Amino acid sequence: MAFNLEDLKDRNPVADVAARYTTLHRVGRRLGGPCPICGGDPRKGRFEVMDNETWTCAVCNKGGDVIRLVELVEGVDFKTAVARLGGAAELDPAQAAKLAKKRERARVTRKTAEEQRRETERKKLHESWKHVAKIEGTVAQRYLEARGLQLPPSISLRFVKAMPYHNGGAHKLHSGPAMVAAFVRRDGTFGGLHQTWLKADGAGKAEIVDADDGELLPAKKMRGQKVGCHIAVAAFGKLRRLFIAEGIETVLSVYTAMKLEGRSLDDVAFWAAGDLGNLAGRAADTIDHPTLKRPDGKPQRVPNRVPDDARGSATCA
Repeated sequence: MAFNLEDLKDRNPVADVAARYTTLHRVGRRLGGPCPICGGDPRKGRFEVMDNETWTCAVCNKGGDVIRLVELVEGVDFKTAVARLGGAAELDPAQAAKLAKKRERARVTRKTAEEQRRETERKKLHESWKHVAKIEGTVAQRYLEARGLQLPPSISLRFVKAMPYHNGGAHKLHSGPAMVAAFVRRDGTFGGLHQTWLKADGAGKAEIVDADDGELLPAKKMRGQKVGCHIAVAAFGKLRRLFIAEGIETVLSVYTAMKLEGRSLDDVAFWAAGDLGNLAGRAADTIDHPTLKRPDGKPQRVPNRVPDDARGSATCA
């Protein structure tokens, strides 16, 4: 006899189990909230229930099914996690095979629908990218210069005077000036948009508050395809050297320093990855942060130094 883990998962939807450990709310088509494993600062990334069968956290780079969630949150092994979810029923091999085929068909259907949705969004974002303004002489230029950064003459960053901000769904929370950049896929085609909302005078990033719970929302969003893509901030001549950093402003600080020192820029490109995971790839595991704590007093979990070669692909891979 085999044990029916699929039945166990059906009896324990990820959202229901995750709600025991954290507060979930709707984020577009998904449910999200603080990560019950690392504490997941909402300003850096969110814990998300993907399809009520899997989950992921963009902060600690963990993810999996409901069993894995219980393992990591409660610090128990696989068998204990299964027991805490009510145990797995026994069934014969024929029943197990039938259920496995059913779930695989459902998985393929969901994957196809998600790929179609992403491609539709990518095309929509690309169309909007064609109509954005150059950054020179805008609030975005003032914002960067106020941070001590110089703009390369070949800079690819753009500006939108009134960019709507949606925190999931169709409800608009904010509209204002934004600095935008294109994510470029490895084949050179458009992948998605990097958006940073700014204060009207360029004195800093916009402060956007969720009217429902008073939460300060991130002023930066990345939409479309990001993984494996890069932001080509600037490039000069026949390229031989590449400087790549996590963020746009970080790599612009390198350009600014080189410019001020009078160093040659004839063969240099400056890229940004968008975030650390896209720059270096996923970590194999997480470790306790030496000082940061979760709301329950336990240490926050952060990625370790060991790369996970089997999962994902980094910008520079």
